[in-house]
Amino acid sequence: MLHWYALHTKPHRECQVEDMLTGRGIEVYFPTVPAPGRLHRSARRAFFPCYLFVQTDLETAGLWPLHYAPGVRGVVMFGGVPARVAGNLIDALRNRLERADVVDVDGKMLEPGDRVFITAGPLAELEGVFDQRLSAAGRVRVLIRLLQRWTVVETDAKMLRKTSGMPRRDLLSAPARL
Repeated sequence: MLHWYALHTKPHRECQVEDMLTGRGIEVYFPTVPAPGRLHRSARRAFFPCYLFVQTDLETAGLWPLHYAPGVRGVVMFGGVPARVAGNLIDALRNRLERADVVDVDGKMLEPGDRVFITAGPLAELEGVFDQRLSAAGRVRVLIRLLQRWTVVETDAKMLRKTSGMPRRDLLSAPARL
């Protein structure tokens, strides 16, 4: 029976392992997000560095082809038993990362309502609320509290840093706290 399993790879070998296992007919999911600061707009980075997921039937295929594949450190195990990953968790991860088209300077995903800190430019050191992506080139809209009202500003996502704080749903209902 097919199940999902996690593989621990050697550093920066996830793509190599993905290509090799896909070539062997094994379904592989390598979660990635946009890479900030990279030269190519299509550049991606690993969401879980050194890990990827494979769907296979270990009873039929066996553990050895995965565990000793080039670039693989091993199958993630607990108590000597390969750890299964729930299929609905893989589906939820896929759905969430498909929507992850905006990341901050640290590579953290930005979603509407996230509290952010502007790190550069004329608005540096101001706090705001991420509103939405405006372009594929990284332009975004942020709301900042200025002169006792919310003001819309446009900036580059690479000038934002996601901060912790109030839950997203509370930010706009409590603007005086920003």
